[in-house]
Amino acid sequence: MKITFFKNESDFYPRHSFSWENAKKVDFNLEMPKVRRCVEVLSIILMLTFVCFFYSQLAEIYWLFIATLLLCLPAHELCHAIFCWIVGRRVERICFYPYSKLPLKKQISLPAAYVKPAFGVWNKCQVVLRAAFPLILLSIIPAVLAIFISPLRYWLLFLSLYNFGGSSFDICKVLRSIQAPANCINVGNVWLIAQDESKPIVIHQIFVTPELDKIHHECFSYFNGQRTEIQAYDTSETVALKQEFRQQFHLEQ
Repeated sequence: MKITFFKNESDFYPRHSFSWENAKKVDFNLEMPKVRRCVEVLSIILMLTFVCFFYSQLAEIYWLFIATLLLCLPAHELCHAIFCWIVGRRVERICFYPYSKLPLKKQISLPAAYVKPAFGVWNKCQVVLRAAFPLILLSIIPAVLAIFISPLRYWLLFLSLYNFGGSSFDICKVLRSIQAPANCINVGNVWLIAQDESKPIVIHQIFVTPELDKIHHECFSYFNGQRTEIQAYDTSETVALKQEFRQQFHLEQ
């Protein structure tokens, strides 16, 4: 697992895409920007209320307060990585401030960090838990512990609220993911459902290598919860994608 700063996915793979067979894409109607803004406004209100009422208590442990501000983001992303490790998935990297090259207005609407797992197929439960894991470890558990550990009560509550405020993207992902049918799978942030459940879903992963010298094509089948790598072959969709990549990066046939 690598930790990178100020690099986005396009810095590692300038162009990548997926295509699939025996599956159709599942779309959702929940408007994420509105939900995220509501979560952020609620977290600000809760945090301001908390600080106003318990400022004196926080001042007594100001060093924990400062540590929380500095370490909450790395700890949050580490929680995502820990869940991947629990379910046996490899994490390629954790990217911090990946959108720093974009205008500030766009940066605000994008996450300050993200965990990039290795390519794989995730079921609905795994996607929900992966998104919710920092909320469980850094918001729910500290809030419960605050009831029993009085010396650290106010710091634990602050940690819980502060992490909640930084989890707006995760909360949106949880709300979005629970809308998916139970038999959906998630591949590269795309939700798919089998058209014929008696046959495997075939997934093509196509990307330009970081050296910009060739197109890489991998192929997998997914059936009964098992992903199997198979010999890559072309379809009309993969041929069209490869041709588009060749034109964009001036690659040879």
